[in-house]
Amino acid sequence: MSLNTLYRFFKSVRLAVVLLLVITVFSVLATLVPQGREEAFYQASYPVAVYRLVTVLHFDRFFSSILFLIPVFLFTLNLAVCTVDRFLRRARSRTPKRYGPDLVHIGLLLLILGSLASVLARQEKNFSVASGDEVTLSKTYSIKLLSMQFLRYENGSPKAWISTVRVFRNGNEEIPTFPIRVNHPLRLPGVAVYQTTWEDKGTLTLKDDQGNEAKGRPGQGLQDGESYWYFSDIIKDGEVLRAAFREYRGNEVVSTRMLATADRIGPYTVTRIESIPMSGLKAVNDPGYLLVIVAVIVLAAGLGLTYFQKKREEKP
Repeated sequence: MSLNTLYRFFKSVRLAVVLLLVITVFSVLATLVPQGREEAFYQASYPVAVYRLVTVLHFDRFFSSILFLIPVFLFTLNLAVCTVDRFLRRARSRTPKRYGPDLVHIGLLLLILGSLASVLARQEKNFSVASGDEVTLSKTYSIKLLSMQFLRYENGSPKAWISTVRVFRNGNEEIPTFPIRVNHPLRLPGVAVYQTTWEDKGTLTLKDDQGNEAKGRPGQGLQDGESYWYFSDIIKDGEVLRAAFREYRGNEVVSTRMLATADRIGPYTVTRIESIPMSGLKAVNDPGYLLVIVAVIVLAAGLGLTYFQKKREEKP
């Protein structure tokens, strides 16, 4: 196949239409499959044939799979060839120059490249912090949670979660205070921090007869002879916090207990029960973010230029 044949093939409008149809159909099918779950989830959720099809074709992580990336790569190549071809023809033509459509094509290329960078290189880190906790975001930046606010409407429904943080750069204070809210992230070079959740996390402090302390959170447990005591929850009983335990022998629950401070369980005495407000934050490193912003600006400029050129040419 000659270079001229390849050139005509990749600038073909038919190729663009076919690739768009393939990308659209596969993307719609991918929306029917929950993305990014553990393999056991798909094995339990689907018949064997469907489970194997989903995992072999990587429909569980479709937007980073070959089924998505190859058609997108071919469409990007098709769009790039069309853009170059159109630009060269316009440059040689003696008719009035219209560069608006060229900017639109370039904007689409940048948008695709930015989206691919986000899909392939985006990194996320979720963490829960209490007031006073400090978290490292990158080699350069860290944040310390100063305070939290949970605002409600008059009917009691959640209105806003606000986490006020202090930002450090290389250990030195960079931003004294910044309120992170839902849809109002903290943006730093290379990383953005989003407000995601809000919860109360229970903490239990125990002490044995030798004075050694141990801390536990719901979901943990301790062995006492044949019994396994499972710490299930912190429950507020009036003004008193109590720790809920279930006693297991084998796989069977044989008893339950609600412990307050100074109560004993196994070889331990409960010395403290706390319910600590925790803010759930997410740090995101998205290398495609700026490229997408530039793409949107170029697209808007191209559409605006096209509109004004057409209006000017329509004037008698």
